[in-house]
Amino acid sequence: MKKVTAVSFLLALLVAGSAFADATQNVLALERAACAAYERNDAAAIEKLVDERYTLTDSKGVITTRADDVKAARDRDVEYTEFRNYDMKVRLYNGDTAIVTGRTVVKGTTRDGSKVNVEVQFTDTVVRIDGRWRLVAGHVSRLRNS
Repeated sequence: MKKVTAVSFLLALLVAGSAFADATQNVLALERAACAAYERNDAAAIEKLVDERYTLTDSKGVITTRADDVKAARDRDVEYTEFRNYDMKVRLYNGDTAIVTGRTVVKGTTRDGSKVNVEVQFTDTVVRIDGRWRLVAGHVSRLRNS
């Protein structure tokens, strides 16, 4: 009986570890897809990846919403040459919530011709809603502005 219990426990650990790894990879895939959507000014993709209640607090304390981001993408407020996350770390909670930290490099040109070249440190909250991971909140702190 003890062998069966030990084997069952080990199998449960393997399944849980696999689920954890899968969830982590899915969250990172969402982060990469979101960066690509913003870089391409793909409003439809932003709407799919970002929850409608999403808010971002920027380094100046300004709060923006998904609606703001979708409008900026449609209006092509910035033509991005780079919008990329790196050094990302994921912490999972209860299987349906993740906190992602990392850094983002953003480069491009605004509609008025101003250059954008910033690097921020970010914290994102990602939640599995109806089986899909979605970005629900973010906060950024500026590291540099060139």
